[in-house]
Amino acid sequence: MGYKLDNKDIDISGKRLTKIANGGTGDVYKYRNHALKIFKADRETPIDLETAEYLTTISTNRILLPKNLLFYNNSFRGYTYKLISKKGSGKKITTIPKDDLVGNILIIERDIETLSNKQVLLNGIEPANTIFNGNLYLSDPSAYTKLDSYSVKELERLNKYQFHLLLVSLIISELRKSSISSKTEKQVKELLYLRDENNNSSDFLTDIIDDNDSIKQFVKKIQ
Repeated sequence: MGYKLDNKDIDISGKRLTKIANGGTGDVYKYRNHALKIFKADRETPIDLETAEYLTTISTNRILLPKNLLFYNNSFRGYTYKLISKKGSGKKITTIPKDDLVGNILIIERDIETLSNKQVLLNGIEPANTIFNGNLYLSDPSAYTKLDSYSVKELERLNKYQFHLLLVSLIISELRKSSISSKTEKQVKELLYLRDENNNSSDFLTDIIDDNDSIKQFVKKIQ
């Protein structure tokens, strides 16, 4: 017995794996053309097998879901998901034109609608689990939960709210690196948190940011 991926025996000895990320519940490696998350042996499995199997049946564009499940001696030990190149990761959400930013957000909002229709709640999405290389990706779905008792409308509201909080966190984190004042940071947070819970982040940002502006240019105008 040993490791199996997609019901096939595989060799994941050290020479065949390159670690690309550390995580609390597991580490992520590059395995062939995939990202492979392997759960830590001394930690509780962060996602149950039934939920992981369900997520593999859902198709999304920018929210990276499990594709193939990893087993060790018939025990569920991880999964693969799409490997995203970090080339271009020097690009910033706060400096790209508004249309590019809103375009990225719209794609993820459509993914959120897909997940909500499938009764999936997003949990634990945070800056550490995002990749931005000109395109925004949400990776590592180990905290996602299937909730049949919630309505699609309620799940969509909750999921889009969590995504908006993530956007605010990403924006503020980037702006801090450009040394904005604490007063301006507070102003930006207060403004971004004014989004109505029934409004999409894409619509909200379209309304408050002038055409051709970036987030950074928008912030300069409100200082």
